[in-house]
Amino acid sequence: MREALRTLELLGIVETRAGGGTFVRQTSPDDLAKPLVSLIARGHSLADTIEFRGLIEPAIAALAAERITATQLTELSEIFAEQERKIAAAEPYADEDTRFHELIGEASRNELLTTMLGVVWDVLRESREQWLQTNQRAHASLDAHRRILAALGAHDPEAARRAAAEHIKAVGEGILRLIGGSKA
Repeated sequence: MREALRTLELLGIVETRAGGGTFVRQTSPDDLAKPLVSLIARGHSLADTIEFRGLIEPAIAALAAERITATQLTELSEIFAEQERKIAAAEPYADEDTRFHELIGEASRNELLTTMLGVVWDVLRESREQWLQTNQRAHASLDAHRRILAALGAHDPEAARRAAAEHIKAVGEGILRLIGGSKA
C-alpha cells in the first residue's frame, strides 16, 4: 500500500501532509498525461501505439456523436470542405486532418480521453504525415472522414464508432505496411 501511495505521489496525483494524511490532489488531464507521454514514447512499438489509437478513437467518436453541438458540426463540415479542396488541388492537408480529429475529441467532452489521444498523435505524427502523402490515401481518408461526419451529424454513436474504427484500422494497417512494422 505504501509503495502504491508513493507512486501516486511521484505522479502528482496524491500529496502527503505531515500529520494530516494523504489526499488526492486536484489534477488536470495534462497532469495525468505526463506519465503516459513517457510510457508511450519509450520503447513501445508503432504497432502497439496504433492499436491503442484504434481502441480509444472510436470511443471518442461515439461520445462525440452524442454530445456534438450544431456549432461544432458546422466547424467540422468547414474543416472537411477545406480538406476536400486541398486534396483536389493536390495541396498538403495534414493540418486539416489533424484538426478534424481534434474537433471530434473536443466534441466528446472528455478531456482525459482527448489528452491521451493527443499523446498518441504526437508519437504517430511523423508516420501519419508520411501516410497522407499520396493521392489514393488522401481520397481514402476523405471518404472515411465523410462517413464519420455523417454519423456525427446523425448523432448516431454506433455508426460513428464503426466509421472511426474502420478509418483507424485502415490507416494503421497502411502505416505499418509503409514503415514496415507489424503486430505479431
